[in-house]
Amino acid sequence: MRTPFRRFGYKFSGYFMEYGPVEAESPDAAKAEIRRRLGVGRLPQGFQIWDLSERPLTRWRVDAAS
Repeated sequence: MRTPFRRFGYKFSGYFMEYGPVEAESPDAAKAEIRRRLGVGRLPQGFQIWDLSERPLTRWRVDAAS
């Protein structure tokens, strides 16, 4: 029996933008899907991934120019 898909968000180290959702059975499966989409063999150091049921994506906001 298959486990239900969960939704994950991700973020690269040093960047403000958060991406997602990626639907997968587990965080490892989500990482594999992200690697496939990006066409890379490994994800960069500091890469972050989380379950969107625990924390939703933060919408990108631009501060007003001074």
